[in-house]
Amino acid sequence: MGAWGYLPFENDDALDWIEDLEAGGAQVVRQALAKAGDRYVEAPEGAVALAAAEVTAATQGNPLGDLPENVTDWVTAHGAEITAEDVEMALEAVERVAGDQSELAELWDDADEPEWRDSLDDLAERLRAALR
Repeated sequence: MGAWGYLPFENDDALDWIEDLEAGGAQVVRQALAKAGDRYVEAPEGAVALAAAEVTAATQGNPLGDLPENVTDWVTAHGAEITAEDVEMALEAVERVAGDQSELAELWDDADEPEWRDSLDDLAERLRAALR
């Protein structure tokens, strides 16, 4: 796992995914969220799903404090394409990546970095706020 921090855009997989994001609209976000489907979630797919969930939260006016500039630009250009159903899908993706069928959760738990789980709790709360 090429990660230097616990936040959604502090790993190689998420940064690589930003290239796909910049090239497309909301469907790119939906495809990334779907990577955390009803099966064991591998670390790269989990990292991309969390980045997509963070983008989703940002489109609802609940961004992480520091988003990469190109992500902020995408939110400005395409944010209106993200629906309430997408927000629900993002929340489900966060819960799956945080769950016991997730390689990313295993890796972060093994690293004994509670900040990762705290960041997921924060992301989930920001997504829930958008559904209220």
